[in-house]
Amino acid sequence: MRANLTFEQLQRWSSGIASAVSATLPEEISAHFTAGARDLIASDQVYIGLYLRDSASITIYERDPDHWNRNYDTRKYQQDPFFRLFAGSRQDFLLPLSALDKGDFHTSAYYRDFYEPSGSFDEITGVFNFDRNAAGFVTYLRRRGARPFGAEDVATAEATADATRMVLERLWRQWRPPGENQLSLGDLSARERQIAVLLIDGGCAKTISRDLSISPGTVRNHIKTVYRKLGIHSQVELMAAARDGGLALPSLP
Repeated sequence: MRANLTFEQLQRWSSGIASAVSATLPEEISAHFTAGARDLIASDQVYIGLYLRDSASITIYERDPDHWNRNYDTRKYQQDPFFRLFAGSRQDFLLPLSALDKGDFHTSAYYRDFYEPSGSFDEITGVFNFDRNAAGFVTYLRRRGARPFGAEDVATAEATADATRMVLERLWRQWRPPGENQLSLGDLSARERQIAVLLIDGGCAKTISRDLSISPGTVRNHIKTVYRKLGIHSQVELMAAARDGGLALPSLP
């Protein structure tokens, strides 16, 4: 994280995160998050939104949609190297533009037709997968005339990535239609369902191993399998799905 951050910057950031995760409208989530994020990473603009693996980009605007990103969401996102990385992998990432520029970015159709006319100069983008089909994204942008993002900026984005993921998970839960992408425990084994329910109740590998009289290592292996089968990445996602009605619970042992 940048060593020159002030207490006021950190305070605005933490206040924005707290407000974003309690907001009920996607636009409110965006407004609270981006206000603090712009200041924290010294960005001219910060965008958050959703990538859907069936080829869709949804930017959630804090204000009225700007022409540039509306154009992105309707046509240009498929040419974006960050979207292509998301579409070709299920791994989370947080990268500066330089990490994807192999020397041909400035000659690409995407740069010529969209990126350069937008006035953008540099960016850091993070993508955080939620399930098999959806991910949240954050993009920090600097316009022409600004200095490039440096290693300290990337380190700050990485240090705050857990909080960013939490906000994007909230955004996904608030945006998606009721019942869409509902998780089901029906594909889990009886033991896996037991462990999933205990995780939803706030258990950890140590307490679950004691409850079920199996080793913590075995529990951790089951947890990995539960997450893989459900297409999620964390206990937070599992608990949120159960709380928000996004989890179909069969008869459990």
